[in-house]
Amino acid sequence: MKRVSGEEDSVILAEIRKLRTEHTEAANDNKEALARLDNVFKEMVERTALLEQRVVNAEERLGDTEDRTARLERSGLYLALFVHLLQIPAEVDIRIERAHRSLLAKPKENTAPPRAIIVRFLDYRVKEQVIQQAWKQKTTYEGRTIYFNQDYTNEVQKKRKQVREVIKKLKDKNVKAQSPYPAQLKVFLASGTKLFTTLTEAAPMLRDMGIHVQEEERDELQRLRTQSSWTMVTRQKEKRSQPHTTGPDPQAVTE
Repeated sequence: MKRVSGEEDSVILAEIRKLRTEHTEAANDNKEALARLDNVFKEMVERTALLEQRVVNAEERLGDTEDRTARLERSGLYLALFVHLLQIPAEVDIRIERAHRSLLAKPKENTAPPRAIIVRFLDYRVKEQVIQQAWKQKTTYEGRTIYFNQDYTNEVQKKRKQVREVIKKLKDKNVKAQSPYPAQLKVFLASGTKLFTTLTEAAPMLRDMGIHVQEEERDELQRLRTQSSWTMVTRQKEKRSQPHTTGPDPQAVTE
């Protein structure tokens, strides 16, 4: 076996140290490069997110513009419809704030009636004039009848339906009645006209006429609460109106 001298050992150790140093420097360089790449990647992610948000904002603005354009087109169409079909006088300034289909799901069948169109007027008086004019005549468009109604909430519609049923029963008794907004009952009697804000309020009179109505739980509670408050106030007034009595005179007792 060949024997390695001390000088050769020194050379080998020097080479090993050099390789270790180069390896360490290369590893450090790789770490720095990876750190730079990581920073670049993070910056690209941030820029991409910013660009995506800008695209979303641009699409929203475009959608808003298209919606406004569509609303204006619909408003113009409905305005022409009102003027032409309802014969609204030209001097009436019909200004429509917005118009859209009802929020119900679009019917799948072509034969199903179309969804209602909800129109919001800028002037309440103009809306009433349009409604009154529509109710005076039968309006048709392309052979189809167009119905005009107030846009009531579900709760108001339910109450108005109940009032209409009562009005039918009153009509059977030859009693004229109407339903002013929102769901009041106006009855024309020989003794005079009576106006009730709710059917619960009109229930006693209707019972006397042989018409029974089903009271809403909330209206019934309100009626009972009102009666209770009136009873308490009446009792307090009665107590205050009673004469104040004093006890016997001590001097008279001792005598």
